[in-house]
Amino acid sequence: MTRNEEYRQLLEQLDKTPPALEYTLQRAQTREKACRRKRRLLGVPVGSLAVCFTAFVLLVNLFPPFAYACGGVPVLRELAKAVAWSPSLSAAVENQYVQPIGVSQTENGVTATVEYVIVDQKQVNIFFTLEGEYEYLSAEMPTFSPVQRCSVLGADFRQPPGTLLHFTLDYGDGNVPDGFAMTFPVFGEQTVEQDAPAPLERPYEEELLSPVKEPEREILAEFTFDLHFDPMYTDQGERISVQRDFVLDGQTFIVTEAEVYPTHVRIRVKGAEENSAWLKGLEFYLEDEQGNRFETISSGIVASGDQYTPANVSFRLESTYFSKSEHLTLYITGAEWLDKAHERVEIDLKNQVAPWLPEGVALVKAKEYPGGWTLQFTVEEGLQKQPFSMTFYDENGQSYEMGSQGFSVSDGEDSGLHIPLPDYHEDRVWLEATYSRFTQEAEPAAIPIK
Repeated sequence: MTRNEEYRQLLEQLDKTPPALEYTLQRAQTREKACRRKRRLLGVPVGSLAVCFTAFVLLVNLFPPFAYACGGVPVLRELAKAVAWSPSLSAAVENQYVQPIGVSQTENGVTATVEYVIVDQKQVNIFFTLEGEYEYLSAEMPTFSPVQRCSVLGADFRQPPGTLLHFTLDYGDGNVPDGFAMTFPVFGEQTVEQDAPAPLERPYEEELLSPVKEPEREILAEFTFDLHFDPMYTDQGERISVQRDFVLDGQTFIVTEAEVYPTHVRIRVKGAEENSAWLKGLEFYLEDEQGNRFETISSGIVASGDQYTPANVSFRLESTYFSKSEHLTLYITGAEWLDKAHERVEIDLKNQVAPWLPEGVALVKAKEYPGGWTLQFTVEEGLQKQPFSMTFYDENGQSYEMGSQGFSVSDGEDSGLHIPLPDYHEDRVWLEATYSRFTQEAEPAAIPIK
């Protein structure tokens, strides 16, 4: 039985109301009509499926015993565990905002099954399993046909067979299509006891200048799935014009609009041209009229940038879609900045001096090897931010790539952030800063959204 068939059977069973719940739906519908909020549940056309779906959502929300009884259905039980890290996806599962797929393929003893998708106008979350006679199975990041203009995130795929894994496709200014073909290779591992590696003969920094290439792994199988998304889900989303000004640390901005989707909320912000700093991050939350708070996205994309500047212009929060909130207020408590005067960080390698560095970062040393320079920095404890990008520049503005960065944690003098400059032998270098400083607001800025 496929997930679709299993799901349809569940919906058909809802046509038969248990005696203890007779007239429950009528009472709930009456209560709904009295609500001022204008909405249509999941955008479902009027029909028997819509009635069943509405009945199911109401019964789950209003009667815990009914929800508990449904806990034996795999789509409710396993998927709920898999999305526990995301309040938005958890709310989607709780509200039955899930499209079952249940399509499997087998190759070379490995079976891949696309189980479900959670999809709206801007995001696709694909949940799948891998089965085979291996201790661990891994899937590489997928490719798509036609090519998708989106960011792709993956879970930690080195997992035991049967683990529910996922890919997330996040569409920036575009919309989720009706479907696409997804292809990904699969690798398998068996635990093999290995002798402890011999101590490195070269310093850690010198190793970074010529990183060891990982051995190529053998592809066990490659799978291609043609995925098609129900328009009932891909149509979901609401754009709210805000057009409210606010000031942070002397910088002027305007919240242009809010976008509310089942998987997340986007707040679009535009900075004034005369601002002296680019906005890189926000500490903020949404609050509704009942005091419920919706925080920054806990895992995944938290912001997206402008095509032409270093600024971030769209910031993500957990979704309010299923909360039935009538009014929302945005509270901004802090910000992360990149000063326009400090987009690049000059380092005097020969004299081991940096006139300016991002907040919480200090230069420890610079050392030259035959393979290039290496830099060591200390990073303030608790700073969960990479201070420099992978690109660096010489005096003429020529760009180079580091290839890697390393962070060592120890009680010794080698602790900290290590940056290699491969094949670079100039006396000065310019690093690309990802931020300059952080500020906290004594009085949070309050911006009505709706």
